[in-house]
Amino acid sequence: MRFTTCLGLVVIASALMIAPAYGGTITQWTFENQPVTGAPPYNNSPTPSTGVGTASSIGMDIYPTPQVGVTSDDILQGATGDTGVNGNANLSQIWRVRAQAGPTGGAANGWSSLAPIGTQGAVFSASTVGVKGPINVGFDWYATNQGEANLQLRYTDNGITFTNLPITLNASDAGLAALNNVTSPNTVIGSYVSITGGAGQGWFPGLAATINDPLAAGNPNFAIEMVNASTGADNISAKGTPLNNNSGNWRFDNVTISAAVPEPSTIALAALSLVGLSVSFLKRRS
Repeated sequence: MRFTTCLGLVVIASALMIAPAYGGTITQWTFENQPVTGAPPYNNSPTPSTGVGTASSIGMDIYPTPQVGVTSDDILQGATGDTGVNGNANLSQIWRVRAQAGPTGGAANGWSSLAPIGTQGAVFSASTVGVKGPINVGFDWYATNQGEANLQLRYTDNGITFTNLPITLNASDAGLAALNNVTSPNTVIGSYVSITGGAGQGWFPGLAATINDPLAAGNPNFAIEMVNASTGADNISAKGTPLNNNSGNWRFDNVTISAAVPEPSTIALAALSLVGLSVSFLKRRS
């Protein structure tokens, strides 16, 4: 019986050494599971396509643009007309974040240069209980010509305080720059991305970050935010002009929170340990 058990350990260890390692998707929003709405009706809290979580926009019903509006997020079908100068197209369903006219009437858009840093954008929450970490984050981002050009990514482990994250760009994200501010009081101190050179509207797919904070893993209060990195004079549109405060929006797709892929060396080490234990036992037995 002991020999059989030992042989089984060897087989398992061998399988571990040759098997690929995969990270697991915790929660994802592709928005393909939502009805295409346009406005109205609205969809201010789209459910995930995979896993469990919540999504909502923030700061859309606070500032006059030119009137104070109501949050009016919606699901759109991607169109070739939304392809920007970098040539990236998205023809799948996406989520648009903005405001529209409220009960008082008059036009309203929601996006405002009066908004303090980190108070407008979208938040995606998903429990990481049972995950050891690191946590990977990925998303596709689009800004219209008059949409805000500066975006920062943040995460929280308590639902209250948020930590700024460096964003890794995809090779196809032409017209987008990963920057780090250390001086301007009107832009987040830390990492953000910016649409450069007045490139205008465009999709930027595959934006990503890895969170190594142990408090982010195994946490029921984990969430990420994609929010405005600037305010006031630093708050510019995708065309490189001052934000006009009455048009423009952001759109998101393929928002993904996942467990990181285990290091191959870690798996190999575990496998070799099993083999070593098995061989040692066999030697003693013989």
